[in-house]
Order: sequence, then C-alpha cells, then structure tokens
Amino acid sequence: MPCRLTFITSEEANTVAKNFDLDKTILRETRKRQGYPKQAPLALEIGISREAYTRIERSGSTSKRTAQKLAKALGVSIDYLTGADKGDLLYSSFYCEFMESGAPSQQARRQLFNTEFDLLTFLDQRIYEERPIRIGGTSAEEYSDFPTTSLPTYSIEGVDCTLTIPLREEIPDPESNAGKTLTFTFRELQHQEKVGLTWKPLTKWASIYINKALSSALNRYYPEYIFLGEHKGRGAQFLVVLCDDIQKTQSETLLLEDLWTVRQFSNWFRHNLPPLTAYTISTDNKLSFELVPQDGSSAAKRLDVIRVDPETNTEAPFPAPWQEAVLAAFSWNEKIIKSGATTNSAVPTLEAFSKAITA
Repeated sequence: MPCRLTFITSEEANTVAKNFDLDKTILRETRKRQGYPKQAPLALEIGISREAYTRIERSGSTSKRTAQKLAKALGVSIDYLTGADKGDLLYSSFYCEFMESGAPSQQARRQLFNTEFDLLTFLDQRIYEERPIRIGGTSAEEYSDFPTTSLPTYSIEGVDCTLTIPLREEIPDPESNAGKTLTFTFRELQHQEKVGLTWKPLTKWASIYINKALSSALNRYYPEYIFLGEHKGRGAQFLVVLCDDIQKTQSETLLLEDLWTVRQFSNWFRHNLPPLTAYTISTDNKLSFELVPQDGSSAAKRLDVIRVDPETNTEAPFPAPWQEAVLAAFSWNEKIIKSGATTNSAVPTLEAFSKAITA
C-alpha cells in the first residue's frame, strides 16, 4: 500500500504543537483592549492566518513560540496571558447578591465591586463578623468543636461563584444553632460593545487569587469547610514535630487526636523546659516555635504543631481560636518570650509525653 506524505506549513505546524495553555478570556479581552477589535489584524502581525488565530482564541492552546509573539504584540507578558500574572492592566468588576437562608428572593441585597480586591475585602469582613463563638472549658467534653450545624461551603457553577457561611449564634451552645446561613453569589463582569455589561466565567488569575484568599479566610475561623467539592478538615489530627532547628536531620513526631490533647501536651511541654527563649511563628495551618537555650549550652530546636488530614498527610484548617488556645496552654502569647525552669536540664522528648499519658 503506497505511503501518502502530508505537507504542512510552518504556520500550521505552530498550531499543531499545542503545548502552551492561555486563558481564553484574558486573551480575547486583551486583544480588544490593546486596539485589535478584529482578530485578522493581530493574526497578520504575528504571522498566522485569521483561522489559525481563531482556533487559538477558541481553544486557548498554542505553541510557546506563538504565545511569545502574541505577548509581544499585545504588550504583556506570557504569564499575563496564561492568567498567572494580572500585570498592570485593568481588573474585572464583580456583582454580588447576598441573603440569609429562608428569606424571600426579593430581600436579596446587591452590590457592585470595582475589583476582586474590593469583593474579597467585603467577604473577609462578613466572614469575620459571622465567625463562630468558641466553647472553652476545663475538660475535653467542655472544650468542643465550634457550635455550628452547617459547614461553610464554596462552589463554582458556570458563571456563579457561591459562598455559604453559617450565621453567628450569640449563645455558644450547639443546641441553639438552627442552621441558618448567609449566602453570597458573585459573578465576574465583562463589557461587550453591543450588549454592555454581562457575566463571564472567572478568569484564571481572578480564580487563583479568589480561591487562595477565601481558603485563607475560612482557615482562620473554621476547623472544617467544603471548598470546591473537597471536605477540608474532616477527621483531621494534630502532628507535633520536634527537630534540630539548623540541620533538621534528627526529628521526633507525635500524632495527637484532638485539640484537648494538644493543649495537654503544650502545658506539659512548657513545664518541662529548661530556660530558653521561644520565638513563635503562626500560619494558616501551623504553629511553629524556635526554641533557643538561654545559656547557649545546646543547639536550638524547632517545634511544629500542624493540623493534618490523616489520609492524605496534607495540612488541614487550624483556625485562629484553636491556635490561641494552644498558645495559652504554652503561656506563649507573645511572639518572643522567655520560658522554662532551671530545674530542667534539657528540652523534653515527645516520647516522654507519650509515655506520660499512657502510664
């Protein structure tokens, strides 16, 4: 059977090698904003046909070489066209509706935001205002999870982005929570010449920024929430890691089931320390301490308390009130504090605590 050779032009070769993904919405809007209302002039400038350019704008895929030509012609970086960097160009506006559960739709409140930064500032403030009241006590039974019967949830469906958070209960009692929620539905806006403002799916950069900011905000106040279909914090435990602060070659680890046990450990650890200076570092899902002996007789150590998902070994939400409870058990409420007693000769091991609670 005879072989048939197919010849393709260099232009077609560039479009066949689709190994670079661009954000289709950003590409289309940047083209129009940078003075190319039609596709043909831009295609001509970068040396491809209008049909080839149409395929790029429709699929978002092209060769790296063509992507570089596009970025140069439009006066932006490749990172901007992929959505990794917003650059110095205009941000999108956002429309948001929000209402309490059970309220009629006509009672929904509506607000416009000039940028995603403005939208996120608003959402962050509302999350803070509705943050749950923490239950405190002197026993594991009295020190329970946050009193809420509904979990915060964030989802995206088409052009709609929806954040639902439980309404704050003024009485810190799980029995009193009726499961009322506050729901925010927001959409990114774009301007079209013939129809004016209309909705569009989140551009890649806006999606990255919004997802990161909302996840961080929910981490600060909730031990569990559902984010884009993933149940974060469910069944999470606490991993304690003690290691040499410089080399980190020798380390001990201890897995603790709940916050109450972590507070027990913190109190025990503090009472068994030699004189040292503790430096505290707090992040979304972790508390870290640098422990520096005051007499310089031994190397500094690092202690990490991390909330983790036991199935995936990834970090889980460690809300600020829980971090504060751990710091209170350490009595380390300052960023830098002196601790320990001269009757203790060395930093205790994690194995010693494990033996103490099982004895």
